[in-house]
This record gives sequence, C-alpha cells and structure tokens, in this order.
Amino acid sequence: CDSGAHIIVARASTERPGTGAIGIIANRMASQIPGSKIVAVDYPATLKQYPESETAGVIEMRRLAVEYASACPGGRIVLMGYSQGAHVSADVVCGNSEAGFPQSDPLPANIADRISAVLLMGDPSHVGSAPFNRGTSIKDGLFPRLNTTTGCAAVQEKMVSYCDTGDVFCDRGDDEGVHRRYIQIYGAEAVAFVVDKVN
Repeated sequence: CDSGAHIIVARASTERPGTGAIGIIANRMASQIPGSKIVAVDYPATLKQYPESETAGVIEMRRLAVEYASACPGGRIVLMGYSQGAHVSADVVCGNSEAGFPQSDPLPANIADRISAVLLMGDPSHVGSAPFNRGTSIKDGLFPRLNTTTGCAAVQEKMVSYCDTGDVFCDRGDDEGVHRRYIQIYGAEAVAFVVDKVN
C-alpha cells in the first residue's frame, strides 16, 4: 500500500497509452504528496465507438479503485481524467446515467470513503449546475449526466470539474482550443485542490 496517494489517471481521447497530458498534473501532485504512486487506466480512449471505449474505461478504473481500496483499507485514492478520461472518472464515482451508455451504480459507500479527490477536466458528461464545477461554463456537455445530485452526492465535496465557455465537449461550444487549455490555466489550482483533500 502507498503511504501517500494512489493516483489513478485516465487519459483523453486519442492519446497514446499512459497518463496522457494530464499526467503532468499527476506528477506535480505526487511530488507534493510523498509516497504516492501513479497508475494509468488501460482503456481504448478512442473517439470511434466512444460509448464502448468510455465504458471499458469505467470498468477498468473501477476495478483499480475497488481492488486498491480492498487491499489497503486506510489508503487514499485520487481519480483524475481529461476529456473522455474525465467522463470515465465521473462515471466511476457517480455511476453512469447518460443517455446512450450502459447504466451503472455509484461506487459503494465503503469504497467512496477511500476516494480523497476527483479531478475532471473537459468532462463531456458535464452538467452546468453541478456544485463541484469550476471555470466559466454554465452549459451541459455532449453527454450530460442525469444523476448529478444523487449519484455524485457521496463524493461531491471531494470533486472538482473544470470546463470553460466554448469547449466543444463539456460546453457544446465551437472552440477546440478551449478544450486543450485546462492544464495551462487551472493546473496549479487543481494540484492545490487535490493536495489539500489528500492531506
């Protein structure tokens, strides 16, 4: 078991296997939380057959979280993802309630208790009214979550979701550049949020 945080990372669509661009933030977190380990979610991360790819990511990230929480009852888990990886992360903790995706339940309470923080950037399941939102967007994403209030309740105080106006995926906008800038704009804030929650 890790003495620091067990950081599980889901990369964005079409990124090569590994932690993807958001891995930079995971590395910064790990450097500020000694004894941490970073684990990448092994999933397709494809835009073609997106629901199947995202579902595979949910199954794998959930497996990683449940297995670690079961093996390390005092462990501290961080879930994080960018774009499709954010969608995966949110579905793991809140359950999947979006139209066109297989429905799933939120993490059971004993596992959710082990989640220290959840970081989402550019989440296509973004809901404009969610209490854990940061950024300028007040619109829903491409695949808005239908159970934000009930599904995310157990973890919403530990979640942060960054989405800005104009983002093609989380705001249904028309500017792909917005979707790529979250690490640059909010990286330091995101690291501070997670480090505070873990500690």
